[in-house]
Amino acid sequence: MNFKNVKFVFIAFVILIVIFAIINMKFKNSKNKESEIQSAKNIVYQDNIRLGISNFDSINPLVTKNKQLIDIEQLIYEPLLSLDSGYKLNLCLATEYAKTSATTYIIKINNSIQWSDGSNLVADDVKFTVDLLKSVENIYSENVKNISSVEVIDDSTVKFNLNEETYFFEYNLIFPIMCKHYYGDEDFFTSQKYPIGTGLYKISSVLDNQIILDKNEKYRDPDKINKNIQTIYVNIFSEIGEVYNSFKIGNIDIMSTSSLLYENYIGTMGYNVKEYRGREYDFLSCNCNDSLMKEKSVRQAISFAIDKDNIVSTVYNNKYYPSEYVLDYGSYVYPMNSTSSGYNTEKAKEVLTNDGWIYTNNRWRKKGRILALTISVNSSNTQRCEVAKIIKTQLENIGIPVTIRKVSDSQYNNYLINKNYQILLTGVYNGYSPDLTYFYGENNISNYNNEEVKAIINDVKNITDQKVLEEKYKTLIDITKDDCAYISLYRNKNFLLINQNVVGNYEPTNFGVFRNFESWNRE
Repeated sequence: MNFKNVKFVFIAFVILIVIFAIINMKFKNSKNKESEIQSAKNIVYQDNIRLGISNFDSINPLVTKNKQLIDIEQLIYEPLLSLDSGYKLNLCLATEYAKTSATTYIIKINNSIQWSDGSNLVADDVKFTVDLLKSVENIYSENVKNISSVEVIDDSTVKFNLNEETYFFEYNLIFPIMCKHYYGDEDFFTSQKYPIGTGLYKISSVLDNQIILDKNEKYRDPDKINKNIQTIYVNIFSEIGEVYNSFKIGNIDIMSTSSLLYENYIGTMGYNVKEYRGREYDFLSCNCNDSLMKEKSVRQAISFAIDKDNIVSTVYNNKYYPSEYVLDYGSYVYPMNSTSSGYNTEKAKEVLTNDGWIYTNNRWRKKGRILALTISVNSSNTQRCEVAKIIKTQLENIGIPVTIRKVSDSQYNNYLINKNYQILLTGVYNGYSPDLTYFYGENNISNYNNEEVKAIINDVKNITDQKVLEEKYKTLIDITKDDCAYISLYRNKNFLLINQNVVGNYEPTNFGVFRNFESWNRE
């Protein structure tokens, strides 16, 4: 056999080996897929899921102040309008809504929706609920405080009359609606009945140590119904530590918490964590009437000089998020790619220098003035006091001396009312709506005044076109970020703790911890 023949035989042999390898690989992949499919078929899902709460107060959704229970009760009761994962309004019990004047709204109700007892939702139920909420102090009092009356036009239409114009009033219509006929002549707040709802589940029983929810067979949307979970057991504990312990040993499948110390109770292994942004938002408010703080360059320099990551790491053990803006809790009008001022000490010095400040003898000076600042903080808030100390150090690192003024609760409240501070370390609990009048409207807490910003805030209250609204907010955000009347610091994290035997698509938000519940299952 000559060399050419040997070469031909060798090539053919190699080709045969490659073909065999490909066929074998395909066969193995096919067997693996069959095995995976068979394995999936063999998974047996439980027909229930187990939750836990502590400090139970009332099963009544208009009475309870228990945040964990309020989250769970969203599976039972529904509002007129709901919020998606970007805090955008969605229709729920309402089919449409319209602002007909500055103080009038018309809401159309979906009469085909049934309560869990089989009766139909009517407009009287909406009026009944609002009247209840206005009759006693409750967690939804703020939502209805500007409603002067509710008129029932017909079974499917209600009119809300407000006592004053309320920006983004629609965002207040997220409270659970109650059934009027169910109570008859009984007093709602003293009745021993379990309130009925229109949601995915209904209350079956309330025991001393457990609330049992069963699937609501009258629920209208088959796509939202969990095909496996027939029952939800809500175990009741006296203390949160008992909830953690029950979760740790596997007697609870899911729990939510805002505690930074949850790992101290349950360790770090054997479960999954889904973090989501909270609405507790801390920031520096710069008094724009102050002789130094009215200069934008000074405010910008402060913003560049603050290392938020260091604050979050040192004070909050990385259990908080550094924040860039009041709307960065997840609002759809806040662009995901919005520019960050960033920590940049050289940039801080540059903006001062460009504005005529000269650094000499360890001080920034301009026209006979020395750049020295006072940060006021509530003395009773120990964590903010620690944050103030870190900011003091960071500012002094670029040559700006800082005095920390720890004030009493009454003095702190006086500052918020009269705005007679230089810099105030403070915070708010963000609402769900994108309303920014507290920060940039008339009589805002930093004495900030920008006519273009005020005009935009006045415009957006009546804009219904989403694209136009987002464009307006982009302009507003760009201007106010650059002006730095407020310097965002951080916001809290919340945590959904999920044992490894639970599978599903988790997208919790402050408004909806049990979002996508139809996909959750316990193996």
